[in-house]
Amino acid sequence: IVSALSNVFEDLDTVFLSYKDFYFTPRQEYLKGESASVVALENGISFNVNWALGQKTGFFIDQRDNRALIADLSKDKSVLNTFCYTGGFSLAALKGGAKKVVSVDVSKPAIEQLELNLPLNDFDTSAHESVAQDTFEYLKAHDIGEFDIVILDPPAYAKHVKNRHKAVIGYKKLNAKALRDVKKGALILTFSCSQVVGKDLFEHTIRSAAMEANRRVQLVSYSDQPSDHPVMLDFPEGQYLKGLLLKVVD
Repeated sequence: IVSALSNVFEDLDTVFLSYKDFYFTPRQEYLKGESASVVALENGISFNVNWALGQKTGFFIDQRDNRALIADLSKDKSVLNTFCYTGGFSLAALKGGAKKVVSVDVSKPAIEQLELNLPLNDFDTSAHESVAQDTFEYLKAHDIGEFDIVILDPPAYAKHVKNRHKAVIGYKKLNAKALRDVKKGALILTFSCSQVVGKDLFEHTIRSAAMEANRRVQLVSYSDQPSDHPVMLDFPEGQYLKGLLLKVVD
């Protein structure tokens, strides 16, 4: 396959590939394994994607539409992005005009990649702070009542049915902590990417978390994966990404 592509495109400097709002231009050295990174453009934001050393393909394009949502919501807002990885939601918030963005991830290489992404874009980087720390430790040590928007996008807590109960406990603990500490009127965008935790179970878990936190919460909207991640009707687990946009009203 690599040989055929090299022959077809041997006279071209780049091959332009695109899908909707995601674009990248891999040069021939990418096809031949001579390079492992590329600058990609999503919703007008540039990201340096390293598919050799990064998680999965180096970039989670399944959150494309949800990052656009955050951009729309962030004007003059303070945003906390936990489990931020290389800063997809963070850069979307900055593009949307956020006055402050704090990005938290336990992975130092992910934070370093985020720091490489910031200067690729014409944003006010003084409004951004990177924190290499476990999210639970950050939530314990900091007052998050200053934030208008909190994003909770943890990695999959369960990849097998046998771990589903433990995952539910984890999602409840994380969301109860955030719900307990945010200010009245704050928005929380919370996700599960565990395919064994279905939409109804995830919503029930977040409802239980709100009850445990003793907060009254509105469900503003649902979020899921984009149309280039279709779900087979005979494999409902393919609907792995579930998101809830919440507003704490009291």
